[in-house]
Amino acid sequence: MPEAISKPLITTIIPTYRRPKLLRRAIRSVLAQTYPHFQVCVYDNASRDETPSVVDEMARTDCRIKYYCHPENIGGLKNFIYGMEGVETPFFSMFSDDDVLLPDFYQTALAGFEKYPEAMLSVLVTIQTDDRGRVLGAPVRKWPPGLNRPPEGLLAMLRYGHPEWTSVLFRREVLEMVGGLDEETGGPADLDFELRAAARFPLVVTLQPGAIFVGHRGSDSNAAGFDWVWPGWLKMVRNLTEDERIPDEVRTLAGRVLTNRLKKRLFVNAGFGSLAQRNWPDALRAADVLSHHYRQNFRARLLRIATGVCRHLPLAYYLLRVSFTLRRSLRRLKSKQLPKEYTTFIPQLKL
Repeated sequence: MPEAISKPLITTIIPTYRRPKLLRRAIRSVLAQTYPHFQVCVYDNASRDETPSVVDEMARTDCRIKYYCHPENIGGLKNFIYGMEGVETPFFSMFSDDDVLLPDFYQTALAGFEKYPEAMLSVLVTIQTDDRGRVLGAPVRKWPPGLNRPPEGLLAMLRYGHPEWTSVLFRREVLEMVGGLDEETGGPADLDFELRAAARFPLVVTLQPGAIFVGHRGSDSNAAGFDWVWPGWLKMVRNLTEDERIPDEVRTLAGRVLTNRLKKRLFVNAGFGSLAQRNWPDALRAADVLSHHYRQNFRARLLRIATGVCRHLPLAYYLLRVSFTLRRSLRRLKSKQLPKEYTTFIPQLKL
């Protein structure tokens, strides 16, 4: 252990804000790793609660825990950026304070690097859950295992869904050659970072769960309104399509797939999702973007009509809320097709 403490090979970045109980669980999941050579760097966004005492208590018994508190709240994305700028170890990982690493994550991820030294990212399966511990998804389980050379990793993300970075171990060189998070992308900054990395570098995939990603109510990861979608998604599309280091045919495909998803998110999440929250202005903003930027006049007209109807007819608004509830129920029903073994990891969420 002394060598592990003096020479950390992995930096674990955990931004946090006013969730001391969840933060304790997150740190505990790192300390439980079977691979001991790491340091845990907690970046407190000026919580001004018991967060410092929680970290201090844990740091007294394990000096691998580091703590920094910002003088003021700089926002979740900037907090991640700040943490990434301080990485000096050969490897790093990032996850939110409401997520959990599984005990063998680092050991398994490093085994992937050892088998494929050319890989720049080592990707494991992330078990996606809601804040009640119900399993919702695990997109990486459909990926081809082993080494994915460019553009295979990027294409897998477009086809099967991107891995939550909660269960991705990165080489520091990714930061040096791709750059960090693009603040202009906003909400999908993590997806943008992964897409840019996968477009240029090999990654290794291991079909073993490495972490639990929690869609916690009130977290940034659960937000998908207008400001989360626009214009961040547009900037993300441009980051790929305007990168001349990526082959033309790959840029064209990525641009088409991501643009179609952007239109859908504007219509469903930013549009009708805003209506479900009685956020009439954002629903109309989504309609304006669909009509003016993408000439999606039918969808835009439908959104405007739905906004007017829901504002003046309570029954219509109620039916809209019911439809979103059914949508969530169908998602949970679909999750029952996931391997039952994933549910055995849920006790790791215990506080």
